[in-house]
Amino acid sequence: MINGAFRPWGKPRWLLQMEALRAEQWLLIGALSTQDRCLAMLGHRTQSFNLGHAAFLEISEKQSTFQAQSEARRTINRQKWHAETHGYSSELLSYDLLEPLIRLQKQVILWTSGPFRKSVILDVSCLPERYFFPMVRWLLSSDQVENLIVTCMSPERYTEEDLAFDPKEWAHIQTFAPSPGDPDRPIRRIVVGAGFLPFSLPEWLKKDYSKNEIQVAMLFPFPAPPSNVKRSWEFVRQIEVGLPLRDERQLARVNANDLSGCFDRIETITKRGTLGTIFAPFGPKAHSVAMCLQAMKMDAQVLYTQPTYYHPEYTTGIKIEDGLPAGFAYAIRVNRQTFY
Repeated sequence: MINGAFRPWGKPRWLLQMEALRAEQWLLIGALSTQDRCLAMLGHRTQSFNLGHAAFLEISEKQSTFQAQSEARRTINRQKWHAETHGYSSELLSYDLLEPLIRLQKQVILWTSGPFRKSVILDVSCLPERYFFPMVRWLLSSDQVENLIVTCMSPERYTEEDLAFDPKEWAHIQTFAPSPGDPDRPIRRIVVGAGFLPFSLPEWLKKDYSKNEIQVAMLFPFPAPPSNVKRSWEFVRQIEVGLPLRDERQLARVNANDLSGCFDRIETITKRGTLGTIFAPFGPKAHSVAMCLQAMKMDAQVLYTQPTYYHPEYTTGIKIEDGLPAGFAYAIRVNRQTFY
């Protein structure tokens, strides 16, 4: 809730057919990847929203043993993307996973000064955190963006193998680091999104944040599918090996898809943003977007161990509900009113 108002979120078709939104021509920003769900929002373009322009990023990863399999899946999705966007204004842009993001920032500036700047759907389903965190900031900083919807689409399944590999060191996500000359603010909370793989996070937490005055809070996705819950519990177990949670309240259970509820739980954990906080987004995308929005509000740091390549079958299939790709859409700004 904000100022007594509901933050709308739910199925994409329900949200995008709200009276305030249904007549808009939308700029859809997404990522073309090895995952089938990367194109799921395009499946809504006739029944849920009016597509004005499709802008997708194809993000290249480090060379790996999965190279041939990854390229084969990308080629199939690239062909599907061209078929899905045929007859529409569209662009497919190439980026490197670890490149500096100044080129992306310039592209966002072009989008937010272009003909479809008024209404933007940012589909984070297959966008890495190091990309969509600054993109959310840049889009919300533009007065030209009157409507901003974030979507995350649902796969049929996740691979049972590791999702990603060879992470970089624990480091700030661009635009979420302290600015030079900023006064030091003592850190009192580390808010961690519990996901499937902590990488080297347990070691970094134990080394840098084990002081008694610093409390680790885990955002645990529940309810969630049983297989996902099992993997998230293993994530928590690995954190607790070096840094035990002293209080059950340090484990905050939040629905895996409830961005608004997660945002509110962070408000409670950080005492309405008054405590110096670091965010570590390793959990579901909805929780990560909530962290992004809170970090912007609090001027807080966000750190992450960015993988250098992903499993080509990170997810497979697209979940279908009522004849449309399933997923969730979150109203971040509507008619210039920002809800977070």
